[in-house]
Amino acid sequence: KFVLQIAARRPQVRFRLAMLVVACIAFAPVTFASADDAPVYSLPPKPDFSPMNFLFGTWSCSTKSARRPSAVASTDTYELDPTGYYITYESKSEPVPWANYPQDLKQMITYDPELKQWASVLTSTLGDYGLFMTAGWKDGKLVWHPVNNTPYLDIASSSDLTITKVNDTRMTNSSSFATKAGATVSVNGTCTKSSS
Repeated sequence: KFVLQIAARRPQVRFRLAMLVVACIAFAPVTFASADDAPVYSLPPKPDFSPMNFLFGTWSCSTKSARRPSAVASTDTYELDPTGYYITYESKSEPVPWANYPQDLKQMITYDPELKQWASVLTSTLGDYGLFMTAGWKDGKLVWHPVNNTPYLDIASSSDLTITKVNDTRMTNSSSFATKAGATVSVNGTCTKSSS
């Protein structure tokens, strides 16, 4: 009989517990963030491109890989994009005997104020891509570090790309890459400004 009474009371006990839980929730302090707590964003400031101003214009470039018999000629153009947040860079080159197709490489360059680094996002008509970072010009040199540095064709990895500003109308660049076979190949180039 005692067991039957306990069993008969269980629904009432459950109901009272449920009501107690509801009451506790109803009167608990509300800690949810309201819409008034959400920040209001203003338009972010545009990067100061003054260290890069001399780049704007068209450059005639020649790049020589140590494992190739001759240099590759390209026409490189730097412009300020319409938003004012990026420098757009485009490099066009014609077919060569070891790569029988034209190449069109594009980059978007901006400054990240949180990281205090310049960033460059690269794409090309060949389907490759890259992310490069640099702290900026120091002693006339700009060192781009490849962040993703993924293998491509027979290339296992690439070194930093160092650009040296000779003057406002002349630059040189140097880098290297390691092949999947284990060789290290140097790459050197020169660019001369042809128009502003």
